[in-house]
Amino acid sequence: MKREKRILVIDNSVDPAVYRPVEHWRTNMTCEVEAYRPADEDVPRDLSRFSHLIVTGSEATVMGDDEWILRTCDLIRELAMEKMPIFGSCFGHQMIVRAISGKQFVRRSPTPEFGWVEVAFRPNHLNDPLLVDLHSPLFTYAVHFDEVYPLPKDWERLATSKRCENAIIKWRHGSVWGVQHHPEIGIEEGAALYSAILDGSPERMEMIKAGYESQPRDSLVTPALMKAFLSVE
Repeated sequence: MKREKRILVIDNSVDPAVYRPVEHWRTNMTCEVEAYRPADEDVPRDLSRFSHLIVTGSEATVMGDDEWILRTCDLIRELAMEKMPIFGSCFGHQMIVRAISGKQFVRRSPTPEFGWVEVAFRPNHLNDPLLVDLHSPLFTYAVHFDEVYPLPKDWERLATSKRCENAIIKWRHGSVWGVQHHPEIGIEEGAALYSAILDGSPERMEMIKAGYESQPRDSLVTPALMKAFLSVE
């Protein structure tokens, strides 16, 4: 008997008034979704009820050692070892690598990305159940100061972008994927989030503008990504 699909979403947002990732992901789900916010000391008690895990982005840096970050890394590591399918976006992408392989594989990016970027698949994506039905290149929203680098030997690179070498990756020992960008954020939401980041980080304005891709192009791949992800047992 197949296990009922029930998605655990780890909501890593710090200020829900600015960033509400669960809303973006929930619109692409047809099964039950439960969300928890570690920054509020909100954690699931019974992990056995869940079939899949999504780890969201965050305004925080993955380089931090806040108690909630360390606690969430422990949870991700536990579920990865139990072979639960896991999908991480942006901060979540970095966090799953830190949780499974170590903090030495994440860093401040020398080439952060903002706006709408082009992501090009490597040929091996055709063998990957998450990406096999997608076409290269795809265009998606980006907003990140950190990145996965260097790529650990037990991870496989599936796609790159102009300013991010490890744009989409997969753990070689389980159904665990990381996507550096935000396919779940649409054009209007992305523009609003970019403005909020500029307002909240005036000291980083020059760096943010230097990495900004201003032409809005969105391949709208989240429904296909989630359909493929939820098909993985």
